[in-house]
Amino acid sequence: MNLDYIERILYNYFLNNDSHFKSITDDPLIMNEVSEKGYIVYNNAQSNAATQISKGMLHKTLLDLMENKLIAADELAYNDDQINIIFSMLSILPFVELSNRGKILSIYLKTYQTDQLPRDSFKRLNQLLYEFSQKATNIRDNNIQYSYTQDIKLLGFIDKNNNLNHRLIDGYIKTKDKILFLQSIMVEKDYFYIVLELLEILKKESRSEKRKILKEVGKLIVQNSKGSNLMVDSVAEKRTSNILSWLENTRLIDENFNPRRFDINKIKEQVLYSVLREKIIRIMNQYLAAKREPFGGHQLGPFVRNEVTAEINNLPFIEPSEYVVTGSVGQGNWASVPWIAIMNRKITVSTQRGYYIVYLFSEDMQSVYLTFAQGVTETSKEEMVRVKAQIRESIPPSSKVKVDDHISLGESKKARDYALSTAAYIHYAVDHMPEEKVIVNDLQEMIHIYENYISMNEGTGYETEQLQGEKLVVKENWNTYLPSKDLINHIYSYIKSKGFYYPKEEVINLFLSLKTKPFVILSGISGTGKTKMVQWFAESLAATEKNGQFTLIPVRPDWSDGSDLLGYVDIKGDFKEGPLTKAIGGAEEHPELPYFVLLDEMNLARVEYYFSDILSVMESRRWEDGKVVSSTLLSEEVAKAEVTLPNNLYVIGTVNMDETTHPFSKKVLDRANTIEFNRVELDNLIFLQDLEDIDPLEIGQSQLASKYLHLKDLYKVDTEIIEKATSELVRINKSLQLINAHIGYRVRDEICFYLAYNKEGALMSFEEAFDHCILQKILPRLSGSDSRIEQLLRELYLLFTNTEFQDEESQFDEQSSIYPKSARKVIEMLRRLQVDGFTSFWIS
Repeated sequence: MNLDYIERILYNYFLNNDSHFKSITDDPLIMNEVSEKGYIVYNNAQSNAATQISKGMLHKTLLDLMENKLIAADELAYNDDQINIIFSMLSILPFVELSNRGKILSIYLKTYQTDQLPRDSFKRLNQLLYEFSQKATNIRDNNIQYSYTQDIKLLGFIDKNNNLNHRLIDGYIKTKDKILFLQSIMVEKDYFYIVLELLEILKKESRSEKRKILKEVGKLIVQNSKGSNLMVDSVAEKRTSNILSWLENTRLIDENFNPRRFDINKIKEQVLYSVLREKIIRIMNQYLAAKREPFGGHQLGPFVRNEVTAEINNLPFIEPSEYVVTGSVGQGNWASVPWIAIMNRKITVSTQRGYYIVYLFSEDMQSVYLTFAQGVTETSKEEMVRVKAQIRESIPPSSKVKVDDHISLGESKKARDYALSTAAYIHYAVDHMPEEKVIVNDLQEMIHIYENYISMNEGTGYETEQLQGEKLVVKENWNTYLPSKDLINHIYSYIKSKGFYYPKEEVINLFLSLKTKPFVILSGISGTGKTKMVQWFAESLAATEKNGQFTLIPVRPDWSDGSDLLGYVDIKGDFKEGPLTKAIGGAEEHPELPYFVLLDEMNLARVEYYFSDILSVMESRRWEDGKVVSSTLLSEEVAKAEVTLPNNLYVIGTVNMDETTHPFSKKVLDRANTIEFNRVELDNLIFLQDLEDIDPLEIGQSQLASKYLHLKDLYKVDTEIIEKATSELVRINKSLQLINAHIGYRVRDEICFYLAYNKEGALMSFEEAFDHCILQKILPRLSGSDSRIEQLLRELYLLFTNTEFQDEESQFDEQSSIYPKSARKVIEMLRRLQVDGFTSFWIS
């Protein structure tokens, strides 16, 4: 950008204000002289002390700002007075803002994308609005497929996912003054407001000069829709003409492009159609009475979760594609502190983590606080205190928002935790609730503070450097994306909130096992919660029987082939779908979502009889055109349409090993991770205290999908993990050859994949992860009654612990073992061999 235009804007500002302006510390300044050499500025608060700023200093700072978008004061090689003046001058520009991140004064350049500027002229907009409003009144579905231009979306009538904003549409259709209505929307759009501020500064310039300067500003701060490059000259010319056309035709500027005198609050008040105040008061008036009634089916729950959140989503400054709005009155039981949260998707989509805006209701329902708070479940106290201090530093002193710790929600632990997490708040008393426009304006101010803090932190949410090797995946239909560690924390917290306790390590293990291969077996004694583990795991990811993403199939003892699972051709020649085929159909219709099938008590029948076709097809998976495909499971002649195994289908089997069930063959064990669930802690009741209500998160298939099908896929990425794992497996295989139980390439590859996913997510150490792999992929294959099995187990014990197995009862030293879980299992198998004369992984 030509720097002359920047100086032209500053010159006009000083001309309009008799050379007076404010310093960044609010001291009154006077621009005493402007010359070819630079500027001389007097500070009235410091006995008219003069500071000289050369044009070279200003130009260098501008060029650095244009290149880096942000400059900290400590990066400039000037004295404090010069930095104060330069920052004060640049902050006059509407597209430059001050920040105080980490107590270091900075300035940053606001940036926008072309879809935040009008694409067409106002005349074309009027035609589109008429056509759109006619069609929108006849559309019942919330999703619209008509290809309206970006301008309808810019105004907020349709969001980025093509969802209709019914409240805004109804308001536009019913209003008599449509120009006033459009004014109220446009003045809320940040870029429009910047243009109005610039035109106010440039009011003494000609129309053509104003247009030129606006075009140059656009080339400086507006990127293309992908955010990769700044606007080119031709695009900047057209978009600038369109925005001037819109402003002129809505009477926000006159024929000379000078802003008309208007009161933004008055415009907003005339078209204000929200009833947020009414809904908040209803919660406060009804909640205590509702808590005395049964939780299930109570009407206040859907009111908070659906109606109140919809009200907030329909506010003109809330973009549903950018924000998640959710509310909770509890899950299973009434919450002591109900809440309504507004979360920027870049930062978080769960109230367990990150920072967000949230209405918190006090336990006595006498107060509600609009807060800038943090997740308490997955944030350490140290981190919470640090972020709280940063947020408070970012809030200007002039704001009505309070930044103290005087928030009072109640005496429960949850109430105290929420209060501790709060960085800033606005308090409302139930008997002194302000009017609607104040409620809405306060929320808008808090959203502005939120966005400002996000900008200061450069949008820090789950950024690439935090993923520790994981690639950030583009969201599919706004499904949530979380790094593996955070996703597992969510699943673990969700299962715990249901009143079930499993160590987090078991959740990690199940996650990695499914990611390694979409077939997992959970074994263990009856009643340890194997079925519930799978059900809650799936439900935490929004996969339920209701939406078809979770299917429970009880296995019957008389199954002798795949027809009961896949389907069969009846006597009329018609194909009758089996339960698994129905699940496959759903998964194929929605390849972006994960689908779970639970085969309950899968070894009541012989697995090899009814599941062998599926196992074979599962092994046929391969890459074609960047997608995972499989061989045919059911031919077109049989099922009337070819059925294959979709990549987003995950099969989990639960098994009990007793006299009523069948053992597994090595064919099955080689193809699955077998997770044992035998640990029972009946006296562990502490986890039931203060359970938090956790909502499911709808994730995309990409979170669970396998990246590696063949070892060569991984070899391109991480040869080190392959070499390290193979070295260990070669040592173990030498012992396994004693009874011809040594593993083959399939098991080696899947162990390497498991370890690679673990490393990418930084979930466990190599030794911990490899311990699970031995326990799940190698030890289940071992059984016998002769001296060879005893010798093998002793050799494995030595490999796992670096010590000889002692026949006498001795204390097992878990701390010094390399692979303690596997060593403990080997001890169990050796003891059983000594007592029974036979041993197996499976005998309880």
